[in-house]
Amino acid sequence: MKLNSGLLKKQAEIYGIRVVYKLLPEGLLGEANADAMTITLDMGLLDDPRQHACVLAEEIGHILLPPRPGHVRYHSRGFYQQENCSLIKHTVAQDERKARDWATSVLLGHVTLCRIQSIGATSIKGLADCLGTEPWLITHRISYLRRKEHAGGRKAKWRDLIKRQK
Repeated sequence: MKLNSGLLKKQAEIYGIRVVYKLLPEGLLGEANADAMTITLDMGLLDDPRQHACVLAEEIGHILLPPRPGHVRYHSRGFYQQENCSLIKHTVAQDERKARDWATSVLLGHVTLCRIQSIGATSIKGLADCLGTEPWLITHRISYLRRKEHAGGRKAKWRDLIKRQK
């Protein structure tokens, strides 16, 4: 069964997470408040079901795997431009990866390296279109699968997964 935003909203409800929609600042598609168990999504996502599901899944991941201290402050206007915040940048990157790991496990958990190769896509966008997801989530899934292969002593190269057009 393919997950969509409706099914993800039901899953969020089961976890006690409230999903609300409002006009968010440009460039911000969603935000999660783990303390309030609330996800706020940009209203524009209602017009793009594929992106809607991907962003919602990532935000649910942020609620279920709450960020560590400093994460919210990092996203404050201009904070990331300060010097000496490399430890917080590292923490934020780890927190973001956990949320995306959760999202990819829910939306693309069935997608293996063999399946990616069998599709024969010539681009990340083409692969995303074929699998009904966003390119950034496909990139994350492939990176995860490559790390997993590497940990097992095997190599999985991008060029073996995405075929170049001739």
